[in-house]
Amino acid sequence: MKKSERGLLGDIRVMALLLCVLAALFVIYVYPPPPAGAGINGNLRYGLDLVGGSSLQLKLNGTLVAIDAPDTVNTTKIVEFLGNELDTEVTPYTADDRVIYEIRKSVTKEQLSEVLKGINSSIAKRPNGEDFFEDSLTPATREETRRIIENKINMLGLASTTIRTVGNNLMVIDFAGIDIKTAKDLVGKPGKFEIRMQTNGTGEDIEKGQRLEEIENITAHVMYGSEGIENVGTTPTSKTGKWEGEVWGAPFTLNKEGAVALRDAAIKYGAIDSPADHELAMLLDDVVVYSAPIADEACEKLKEGVIYVWTANTGSGDEGKEEARELIIHLKAGALPVNVEIIGSGEVPAYLGVKFKEGALIAGLLALISVTLVVYLRYREPKIVLPMFFALLSEVILILGFSVVVPGGWQLDLPSIAGIIAVIGTGVDQLVIITDEVLSGGRSSARMYRKRISFAFGIIFASATTTIVAMLVLALMALGTLRGFAFITIVGLLFGIIITRPAYARVIEGIM
Repeated sequence: MKKSERGLLGDIRVMALLLCVLAALFVIYVYPPPPAGAGINGNLRYGLDLVGGSSLQLKLNGTLVAIDAPDTVNTTKIVEFLGNELDTEVTPYTADDRVIYEIRKSVTKEQLSEVLKGINSSIAKRPNGEDFFEDSLTPATREETRRIIENKINMLGLASTTIRTVGNNLMVIDFAGIDIKTAKDLVGKPGKFEIRMQTNGTGEDIEKGQRLEEIENITAHVMYGSEGIENVGTTPTSKTGKWEGEVWGAPFTLNKEGAVALRDAAIKYGAIDSPADHELAMLLDDVVVYSAPIADEACEKLKEGVIYVWTANTGSGDEGKEEARELIIHLKAGALPVNVEIIGSGEVPAYLGVKFKEGALIAGLLALISVTLVVYLRYREPKIVLPMFFALLSEVILILGFSVVVPGGWQLDLPSIAGIIAVIGTGVDQLVIITDEVLSGGRSSARMYRKRISFAFGIIFASATTTIVAMLVLALMALGTLRGFAFITIVGLLFGIIITRPAYARVIEGIM
């Protein structure tokens, strides 16, 4: 028996299971350090079902249209004309060898047709004869909207949002831990963008992420974005730096009041003569989103007059480009690129969320204990039941650990808990198949045991594959909260057939 035990502890399958469980516990409770007061929750994140919060169903107002215009009316003229007549941003893009215009505003087909008469144009036809007119938006605009909402939530230090897209212009947003009024304000209202100038200290005293109270004594107010910023570029710009190669930046234009305020502050606080120690800091909702010295060439120009067109350099490479995209969003004060219409909403009070969490925990434990009891009644052998119980428990821990490390994090909600319970149910079925195959022929040689286990795994792989394929349909179709159920079920099945089932088979072989 001792030899068998030594063999089990040294088996790569058992060791892999133990190491994975320890790694899962490590990411849940040790690193990254859990939030203060997290307790048994560690780094686990919960959806609004389990902590309370609100949900908004949004319609993004926008129109996609193709236009037939005379040869004398080019794309630029169409964009300028529609922008002026409709008082909104119009962006052209090419698809299927034709120019399509994204109008960031909802207009009816009749309204647009009437407007287009001003340039002797009309709505183009599709190959099937229908008008090329959609109440829709481009994927890029939907993604920009999602990023802005996430940035607002993250800057407030609140739980991340869960955003699901439905069709081309609908979004369902779950705000965990946020009441319905705050959620509506976050979606509908822009933030407060402020530019400040460093007055004391040395370079790099101001860092991204600091709050206003941390830098207020070493900075002075220059302007608010709503007062001084006239226009913000839609995409990052780049230039070739002398030493760094291609440098990315966020372009923006100041109005006269803003340009004068910035020049006066640069002169008053010494940024013209010592830019490194008098950085230009940008804050959104009192949080620093950018801080850097004014470029030397800009300082020389400020000595002679005002500068209207600026670029906030963010660095080189993909990282610099991504930071420039984020800064453009901040410069717009977190305003959404399109108007949104709230077409539905719901709220789960915090106290009710706590009750749901307690109920979900009890349901999970009861499921684990119940299946273990049923297995005991079948085999009446603790040496079989205990390994099976710990295999199932290990699987749950692995799923929870994975929910922490998955990019962006995964919020556990009621459908996710249902997925964990489903994994426990399918898991015990597969463990019973392994156990029955091992016991069916009585005591045999190691070679015969492995042959029986191989037969059991053939059945398990076939069963798991069909379930995963079915769950993939739910996961990829984004059918609301069913995605959480499908995702957790798939992850649990993969952990089972790759890690826990092989380890359990080795343990049961060693025991028998």
